[in-house]
Amino acid sequence: MKYILLCLVLLTACTEQLTAEQQTYKEYCFSHSGGWMKMSELHDGKPTGNTCYGCMPDNKNHICTLEEYKTWEIQFGK
Repeated sequence: MKYILLCLVLLTACTEQLTAEQQTYKEYCFSHSGGWMKMSELHDGKPTGNTCYGCMPDNKNHICTLEEYKTWEIQFGK
């Protein structure tokens, strides 16, 4: 029983805790075939910001906010 409780505590602690805004962005990311992860912000393959949860629309960009992602979509036609 203690083992099961310990496992549940560890799983809960390891589960990402997203804000409502991040959860909305995550769903938008998935609906546009992007990859969701926590890593440094990237633009054209170069680190440009801090580590964040965000969307990778391709292998050279990791975008931290939905607003930036939508701007990227308009600019690059994705």
